[in-house]
Amino acid sequence: MQPDSPLELEALEVYLQPSMTSQQDWKQLYCKMMQYIKNLDDDAIVHYPEKAEIESIVKLHHIHIQIKRSFTTDVILLYPELSSYVNQEETLILLGVSNNHGKVSTPLIIDIIVLIQSTIPGAILIKGYLHPNDWEKSMRRLQKQDMLLF
Repeated sequence: MQPDSPLELEALEVYLQPSMTSQQDWKQLYCKMMQYIKNLDDDAIVHYPEKAEIESIVKLHHIHIQIKRSFTTDVILLYPELSSYVNQEETLILLGVSNNHGKVSTPLIIDIIVLIQSTIPGAILIKGYLHPNDWEKSMRRLQKQDMLLF
């Protein structure tokens, strides 16, 4: 018999729906996200960066970030060209983990969700729970960096 774990984790999956945006709009947003990500410190990417291993590739042709912890891995995978996504219906671009309170330990994932949703509404499908406080904190971070126009 296994002991009950005090920590319950839930997947947060974010899918891009390429058919819901134009190549031009997506490319502009990709460039905006790339510039934002390039200027982030590790503690803006993940809570408790000292407890995580961050592998980050941020280039013109793709963004690939892995945040590895002892028992989970969060992933961000973005391309500027919509044709780079094999599945044109919906393709996984963000994978995170939320705790039993719905909090995500990778703020960058929430920032990307907010950026995409505010720029191209309906372009992403979110499976999982987003805590309202995470969304609000992300909006404040993005507004502070002049990434949101409202």
